[in-house]
Amino acid sequence: MRTLVSLLLPFCLITSPVLAAPDLILPQQLFQQPEFAKEFVGSYGILSDVEPKVSDAEQQLLGRLQTLFSEAKFKDAENLLIAFIKEVEKPTDPERQAGEISPALVFVLGNLYFQAERLDEAKRAFQESIKRFPKFRRAHTNLGYVAISTNKVDEALLSFQKAVSLGETSPRVMGMLAYCYLAKQNPLAAENAYRQAYLVDPDSREWKLGLAQSLLQQEKFAEAASMFGVLIRENPRDKQLWMRQTSAWLSLNRKEEAVLNLETLRLMGLADESNLNLLGNIYLDQAQPKLALEAYSSAMDRATTLNISQALKSAKILNDFGFPDQSAELLKKIRTAAPKLVGAERVQLDLTEVKVARSLKKNEEAGVILKQLAADIPGNPEVMLEIGKHYDLVARDEPDEDKAKLAAAEAKTHYMLALANETTAYQANLAFGQMLVRENRAQEALVYIEKALQLKKSDSLEQYTSRVRRAADREKVRKDREEAQRAAADSKPIDK
Repeated sequence: MRTLVSLLLPFCLITSPVLAAPDLILPQQLFQQPEFAKEFVGSYGILSDVEPKVSDAEQQLLGRLQTLFSEAKFKDAENLLIAFIKEVEKPTDPERQAGEISPALVFVLGNLYFQAERLDEAKRAFQESIKRFPKFRRAHTNLGYVAISTNKVDEALLSFQKAVSLGETSPRVMGMLAYCYLAKQNPLAAENAYRQAYLVDPDSREWKLGLAQSLLQQEKFAEAASMFGVLIRENPRDKQLWMRQTSAWLSLNRKEEAVLNLETLRLMGLADESNLNLLGNIYLDQAQPKLALEAYSSAMDRATTLNISQALKSAKILNDFGFPDQSAELLKKIRTAAPKLVGAERVQLDLTEVKVARSLKKNEEAGVILKQLAADIPGNPEVMLEIGKHYDLVARDEPDEDKAKLAAAEAKTHYMLALANETTAYQANLAFGQMLVRENRAQEALVYIEKALQLKKSDSLEQYTSRVRRAADREKVRKDREEAQRAAADSKPIDK
């Protein structure tokens, strides 16, 4: 039986795009935490190598600012700081000489601008403080926060890298650095940075989730699944965590664990239509069509609006994998749920019923549906293709030679109509070519088989084309020999 792995992961990624691209953890929630805001706005001090010195007067001012910060009087703090800067740089006392303020005060002013969401001013202030004191570690750090808050990942990455090179080790900075690496598709660096953040701050959900995502990007699925397990125990009703772990289980081909996750979501009432369709696919891959049908049916029931396209896709999957009875049952439910389908959806439902009837050896039933479709939408390429297949089957099964020839002619006519349309050209060329091969007309068939291969390459079709090509060569040799024998017979003198 074919495997459904190629179908399982795309279904999972509809719900959780972890494997295709990082579902990044935006840091805005960090800025909303009161303790972070207080730390951010009030961050100043003297660390000899990485922070500038301040004068006695500036130190006294910083003390007053700290009091205002603790009282959340940020506007008052800003006014006081600006007034101090102006007085130092342009003293009102003519006998006092103009001075230069410490980069630390410019840094604090940037913090106040940031707190007030005046990001451009905050950025300029941090850049100015760095210009005056290039090793100003916390200015580099806060410049990174400004950049990340506006999703300027490249700028943020450079700022956080510089801060770390100057000795910054706080879990928040390491986590933000990891976030940048993840956004830049560097999961190995992201993993290392997240591990450092997690080591110091193991209770942070953000660092654990980021670490799990970086592990997924490196295809370290077992480790990622384990980390998602930790997160699930802490947040059992977070559906996205369950689905991300499901992605990891499927990547490890551990479908039993994936089923357990999806069934758990269903029991908790959290599974949506796409989750249940994924569950149906997994059951089908495990050759459990009844459970697959139940999951697909539940997906239809769970949908707010019936997704005809998805429901039909599920029915087609059941039929394609050798379970037409279950497919027919699902189609019956679709008809009951949507009795007045029109347009393209109705055509697709009818065509799916044709394919299921064909799988159930009910060719007459398929013919009736196709006849009505041909009358309703004459010239539709998909209908032409299916009519071609129908007459092809009739020709094979018809014991009467004359009737079989008529059916074969009908099949050829409809295949030719279908292969003229790009939407059905591949299938029509392939089906018509296969029909000619069965009629031992390999040379004619090769043209259509090669066209199909040109339209859609695959290893199996490459191999089939090679076999047809060899058969066509043998057929040509045989025909050439027969032609030569006829020519020799025609040239032989007749005895009188």
